[in-house]
Amino acid sequence: MTYLAESWKRWLVWLVLVVVFAASCVFLSEWQFERRASRVAEIELVQQNFDKPAVVIGSVDLTSKEAKWTPVRVVGEYLNESQVLVRNRPRSGQPGFETVVPFRTADGQIFAVSRGWLPTGNLQDSPDVLPLPSEKTQEIVARLVPGDRQLDRGAPEGQVASMNLAEIASETGLEINQQWYLRLASEQEPAEQAVKLLKPTTDEGNHLSYAIQWLIFGALAFVALVFTVRKEYDFFRSKNDPTYVPKVRKKTRAESDQELEDSVA
Repeated sequence: MTYLAESWKRWLVWLVLVVVFAASCVFLSEWQFERRASRVAEIELVQQNFDKPAVVIGSVDLTSKEAKWTPVRVVGEYLNESQVLVRNRPRSGQPGFETVVPFRTADGQIFAVSRGWLPTGNLQDSPDVLPLPSEKTQEIVARLVPGDRQLDRGAPEGQVASMNLAEIASETGLEINQQWYLRLASEQEPAEQAVKLLKPTTDEGNHLSYAIQWLIFGALAFVALVFTVRKEYDFFRSKNDPTYVPKVRKKTRAESDQELEDSVA
């Protein structure tokens, strides 16, 4: 019986498995490429909008996703009685909160304004101090940011699990704008303020290298299959044909030099 007649069914199964594995690698690679594309688009928005001069909010198309990080000037007043804290907002490895105070504009809209970061208190699961802004009518400069997705977990009264605008609206009982919240940059009436939030990072991460690695893994699976088939074929021929001599891989220059060094040592 020839080697092919004896083993083709088994190797067909292995081929199918390798194809499935390689297809999975391609899928995971595409997923990483998509994540990188999304991250690059986010970085471009930061670079394009973050440091632009502030404009009147009425001049911005609030229906466009391209408005993210655009600095806007807004006139109105803070609603301090409706302050909420956003949980689980670490900064430099330290646990803390983001303090949010609703802001009613001159035309009656209400935006959630993130005024910065506060560390967790020493004796309780909340900040030791809750600074509040002036309630006088004033102009603030802030950047447009979309809300977070809602998390499947609760929070104590006066707090929310994430910067989800529907959750903030429910907690405050106010008709909070559901498209954007405002990340504070400056305000006209000086007030004690939380620690300013950092500028978003423009590091695109490791998505590209991960995508390439998955493609390499898929290709290596076929290489490993061919190598294994060849080794088994050599064993089969050597066992059944005494005159058969398997091909020996030619040593590289580095391997020959290393053997020479080892023999001298």
